[in-house]
Amino acid sequence: MYSPSRLASYLSALLLLAHAQETFAQTRTTSGIVVVPTPLDWDAAYARCRELGRGMYPVPATPTDPVFASIKDQPGDIFWISRRRGGSCTCLFKEPNGGDLVGELPCGDLLPAVCY
Repeated sequence: MYSPSRLASYLSALLLLAHAQETFAQTRTTSGIVVVPTPLDWDAAYARCRELGRGMYPVPATPTDPVFASIKDQPGDIFWISRRRGGSCTCLFKEPNGGDLVGELPCGDLLPAVCY
C-alpha cells in the first residue's frame, strides 16, 4: 500500500498531466487551421484539404470559434467549409451577412477554403 502523501503526489501528477493534454488539444485545434487561399469550387477545395492530409473545417457552432481569428487577416471575405446540408455548399463569411456568419452558395462558386 502507498502512503497518503505518496498517493497525493501521484494524484497531483495525474491531474497535471490531464490538464496538459487538454491544453495541448485546444492549442492543436486553434493552430491547426489552414486557409487555402486559391479560389476553388467546393469539390476541388475539399480535395485540396484531403491532399494536405486534413479535412474541410466543420461548421462553427459559435461566433467565437477559432476559425474566425484565423480568417480575420485573410484577403477573402467568404470561405468554403464542410457541407451543412445537401444541394448547395456551405461557406463562412468573415463579416456577418445579415447577422449570419455561415451561409450556402452554389457549389461551383470559386472561393478560398478552410481546412483543419
